[in-house]
Amino acid sequence: MGRVLDVHCPRCGKPALPEGMGACPDCAVVFDVRVDLAVVPPLGEIRKRPEMTIWRWRELLPIQDSAAIVSLGEGGTPLVEARRLGGLIGIPRLLVKNDGLLPTGSLKDRVMSAGVSRAREIKAKTVATPSTGNAAASLAAYAAAAGLDCIVFVPEGTAPAKMIQAQACGARVIAVRGPFDNAARLAQQAIATFGWYSTLSDNPYRNDGMKSYGYEIWEQLGEVPDWMIHPEASGGAVAGAWKAFGEMRALGWVARRPRMAAAQAQAAAALIRAWEAGREDAEALTPGATVAESIRVGRPRLGWQALRALRESNGAAVAVTDEEILESQRLLATQEGIFAEPSGAVSVAAARRLRRDGTIRDGDLVVAVVTGHGLKQPEASATPPAPLIEPTLTALERALKVWGSGTWTLTRT
Repeated sequence: MGRVLDVHCPRCGKPALPEGMGACPDCAVVFDVRVDLAVVPPLGEIRKRPEMTIWRWRELLPIQDSAAIVSLGEGGTPLVEARRLGGLIGIPRLLVKNDGLLPTGSLKDRVMSAGVSRAREIKAKTVATPSTGNAAASLAAYAAAAGLDCIVFVPEGTAPAKMIQAQACGARVIAVRGPFDNAARLAQQAIATFGWYSTLSDNPYRNDGMKSYGYEIWEQLGEVPDWMIHPEASGGAVAGAWKAFGEMRALGWVARRPRMAAAQAQAAAALIRAWEAGREDAEALTPGATVAESIRVGRPRLGWQALRALRESNGAAVAVTDEEILESQRLLATQEGIFAEPSGAVSVAAARRLRRDGTIRDGDLVVAVVTGHGLKQPEASATPPAPLIEPTLTALERALKVWGSGTWTLTRT
């Protein structure tokens, strides 16, 4: 298991209280947890392990009691060679990391496995989080598996499928008027008042679970990609992957790290605005309406860490329109058979933009992370209703002609 060395502010180095929750009082930067790399076994030993969950890398995660681990089989998601899509958008060496196939359908399972394991390790009874939907569904599932009470706060208008998923797992779901940041503020007040265990992105133990997909991508690929592109809300995906590659470099497993790209919806692009303005941290904004509801966040809690990763990697930050997002969702499905929720397709929309403007160059090896399954928000897909026909060939031919011939023919044999 992992050995925790300390919890500290990654900006000024100030040590945190033992539990290390929240942000540095001096810098307002969320605390980070540091594990002891000296206890990590040789890579060959790790590769002999049959398990493909995030706990394959358990010495690199900040849980010290193996009995506390709560796992639903998260991790080991496919890294798909997207030849058809890559050829279409001018990135022949495009790969898609499909985290929509995690147990609850989103990459939040990586952080909630770690966060709920930590809650169990310290004997917490109730876990809580604000969420745009995916974290709520994930926390509910892991809390159920751990036997913990769970309460989640979501903004009004959250996709029904995500709320149903959380409620089905026994969570108490509270919908809060206004945007996500209203739900976040209420959740933080309630957590402080009632003593619940927070699995918000101000929890460094929870956040460290995001490192796992950095390890996975490197192991699956057998090399360091040139680019990793992530849909972003809090900044945790970019920060987690960058930290993972930093640890692998310190262990001597890799000689370099990839360039990182953060992708956001244009209507909720606090990270991108901070990047373009040259700021060290993101400033809160009021997000507008966007089809990418999972990343519709006004205040990126891990903005400082994400922006540092972008700077240190000579990376990029891209805001894309809803039209670009929905077109990329369609291309992922029709070209590669990957049905992503709109937020999950933001990485592909950003890859297309970065290729068009020359940031992604000929021959670059690019990994786009799909963060959530399309069934999380099916109502967002611009698909026509299926025709209802009589059970006759004549009716079938009439329906097919309405669609157009496509690649099939209607010649009778």
